Amino acid sequence: MNAMNNILTPNWIRPLVLLVAVSIVLGGCDQKKPEALIQSAREYVLKKDYTAASVQLKSALQQQESGEARFLLGKTLIETGDLPNAEIQLRRALDDRYLPELVYPQLAIVLAELSEFRKLTFDFAKVNIADPAAKAMVEAIKGEAYFALSQMADARRAFTNSLAANPAEPRALVGEARFRVAEGDSAGAMSKVEDVLAKSPEQPQALSLKADLLIAQGKHDEAAAVLAALVRATPFNGQPRFALISLLISRNKFDQAAIEIAAMKKALPRDVRRQYLEAVLAFRNGKTEQARAAVTQVLNVIPDHGPSLLLAGATEYQLGSLSTAENYLRKVIVVYPNSLYARNLLVATYLRKGQPQKAEETLAHALKQAPKDPTVLRAAGEVAFANNQFSAAAQYYEQALAIEKDSAGLRTRLAQIRMATGETARALDDFESASSMDKYAYQADLSLISAYISQKAYDKALASVAALEKKQPDNPLTFTTKATVYIAKQDIKTARANLEKALAIQFNYLPAARILAQLDLADKNPSAATARFETILARDAGNDGALLALAEIQIAAKALPRDVVATLDRAIKANPGLPSARIALIKFHMQHKDPQAALAAAVAANAAMPKDPAVLDTLGLAQLAAGDTNQAIETFNRLAALLPDSPLPLMRLAAAQYSAKQVDAPIQALQKALVMKPDFLEAQRQLIVAQLAAGRAEDALKETRSVQKSRPREAVGFALEGDVLANQKKHTEAAAAYAEGIKRQPQPELVTRQIEVLKLAGKSAEANAVVTKWLQGNPKDAVVRFYLANTAVRDNDYKTAAAMYREINGLQPDNLAVLNNLAFVLAEMQDPAALGYAEKAFAIAPDNADVLDTLGWLLTMKGDTRRGVELLGKAVAGAPNAADPRLHLAKALIKSGDKNGARRELQTLIGQTRSGPARAEAEKLLQTL
Repeated sequence: MNAMNNILTPNWIRPLVLLVAVSIVLGGCDQKKPEALIQSAREYVLKKDYTAASVQLKSALQQQESGEARFLLGKTLIETGDLPNAEIQLRRALDDRYLPELVYPQLAIVLAELSEFRKLTFDFAKVNIADPAAKAMVEAIKGEAYFALSQMADARRAFTNSLAANPAEPRALVGEARFRVAEGDSAGAMSKVEDVLAKSPEQPQALSLKADLLIAQGKHDEAAAVLAALVRATPFNGQPRFALISLLISRNKFDQAAIEIAAMKKALPRDVRRQYLEAVLAFRNGKTEQARAAVTQVLNVIPDHGPSLLLAGATEYQLGSLSTAENYLRKVIVVYPNSLYARNLLVATYLRKGQPQKAEETLAHALKQAPKDPTVLRAAGEVAFANNQFSAAAQYYEQALAIEKDSAGLRTRLAQIRMATGETARALDDFESASSMDKYAYQADLSLISAYISQKAYDKALASVAALEKKQPDNPLTFTTKATVYIAKQDIKTARANLEKALAIQFNYLPAARILAQLDLADKNPSAATARFETILARDAGNDGALLALAEIQIAAKALPRDVVATLDRAIKANPGLPSARIALIKFHMQHKDPQAALAAAVAANAAMPKDPAVLDTLGLAQLAAGDTNQAIETFNRLAALLPDSPLPLMRLAAAQYSAKQVDAPIQALQKALVMKPDFLEAQRQLIVAQLAAGRAEDALKETRSVQKSRPREAVGFALEGDVLANQKKHTEAAAAYAEGIKRQPQPELVTRQIEVLKLAGKSAEANAVVTKWLQGNPKDAVVRFYLANTAVRDNDYKTAAAMYREINGLQPDNLAVLNNLAFVLAEMQDPAALGYAEKAFAIAPDNADVLDTLGWLLTMKGDTRRGVELLGKAVAGAPNAADPRLHLAKALIKSGDKNGARRELQTLIGQTRSGPARAEAEKLLQTL
């Protein structure tokens, strides 16, 4: 059974979902006397017209306080499912000293239905009722409450007291049957239940227990029939409907469940259990965002409802909101410490958050409680794997497989662990074994195919695809997978045919459409790429995934910004409650240097979803981009409050505070982040930067030592130490730190830093020795050569630069930066080969502003001013704030005779640039025009 079914536990041990409603304030007032109104209400109750009865009773109470009216109103509210208000009315009836033997049983029913078991047992501990029948009912309900609280001795005593008062009390007899179930005597329990139903065919508790017993026997259809009879017998009781719908969902009968939910909504419009069931159904149907919205509504009313907290945790986990998921799940295991599903899910949450220690601590209880449970062993395997205990991980999965020998899922995961640890042969055997276990599942097949592709064993991959095709002939995933094999083989034609077949099976299957669109773009056919998603949207206009994919393709195809914005607006209108399209729109505006538009979109998104973490995060970034630093700080504070255990909001907050030139605040925020995750490298980097900015170099050095301690075999801690020392102009010490890093991980970037600080320390001979040694040991390294070439350019040593760039070009013939720089250097040397390198760079990146500037200027100097002006104009459009392209354009315009155009460009450059050689030259040129 699906793990989510653990939420729907048998009704005598699960807490019932509370009912919430708001009393309707009725306009107008019946002019009858209170006594007449109450009598009228009694008649309506006999007719089961509880709404009309409620109207009469409220009218009576407006005229005169009456304990009887309060009592009757409480009963009508019970019948209509408004239990919280029923409790209020019944307690006020007791305050009015109305007949306790009538009121107490109804109040006990309400508290039981509200799952207020502790409250019930406390309130009724000293209640004495003279009437035997009333006493029997109250004691029976007390017994049910004690049973739900696992206080078995008290429960048995209460049932005994009930039967002593009335040997025929059906709820007590059913209570005794529940004890037989607990003792393992299901047959005896069923016999007792049948005895009760023989005398009272519609007795609710007996029908409910009978349904549970039938479910335990695997007789689900019979159980559903019993629950349907219970619904007919008590149409305004939400619990039987809840149990029936829960059963239907657990049996994957989603359409029937939806029908019953609609019926429940009509009969009990204010019963919050219906919203919970809607959330469960949405979750099981894969509609996770919808499930989140529904369960949030439940928790707004009942914040401590265990099943809803568990569902909310599962939903947030699926959506990737891990800190929120953690908060929910921690609340669940406090109340239900033995819930394996909740505990395993919390373990998985910690693993995804990169907190294996917390995962291990959380799992310890489950390993003691259920050491042979396969789900626990699976979780233990994942924890061991996260802690790099690969042998232990495999052993846990082997133990789980020994219990569930036919589990394809367990064997698949064991194979994945073996593959990750280099046991390729055993892994492939396990994948093949898992594939043969399940005729319908395909995870093992996909993993096997992926493994073969990574080994370039394409024939074996296609053989595995053939096996998958036999299992899943009507699944678009099958043919999409087949296409990926052919793409790896460079057989694009066959890949396209399989992708088209996938879309023929399911017209809106986005993975296939996305790959085809990428192939269209590779063929320089952007209209075909976008048409694929427009075709889907013509039949499925609200498909937000297709709209987002269309926007991505438009961006890749360099469509007009307004067209991309229009597509994202369509996605937002199609699904206004989903954050993905809104966030995509904000990011698009930011990428296109339109911070005000990004901010407006972010504000709108936040208004629609004020508590969505991803929206808040994007809002803060948009505020930063727009220069609204104080608002960004406030937003990231809100995000940190929403995700109290996540270091990421604190890092965002620190960045905003740093932008606001705050000194201590960013340090404090980053230190808090590191308390949550002490080895969070990016937070450590940011803290070092913040400490240096605050003049706390010694603190920064201490932090670099902390990095070294947590990552002793990595270079990063020593690289950071070198950076701090270099910042202090302690160049010799910095060079030593970089050398220590290189010993651990010989990274060319560290070598360049070491060379730089040695030169600054006046140790050129040592720097040259480092260069010689590195180049001899790494003859194909381009990074250090590129650094040396750039350094030579800086020193106007063009001959050395050209030689070094040519060496790199031999290693990386399509390196854009090398080609462009080489063209520049050769031009400075008056070498005619410069133009050829510039043209090659242009062929690779025809829209790159630097490349356009270089080629355009070379053409201008050669005399081709028409093309030179054209390319330089494009360079300026691509980098409007860059000084050199605009200066070159002005010079080219002067050469072409367009003095007015040149004057405009020079004036713009002077207005944009405060100082520097380009501005000085522009001012001189302007005086000549």
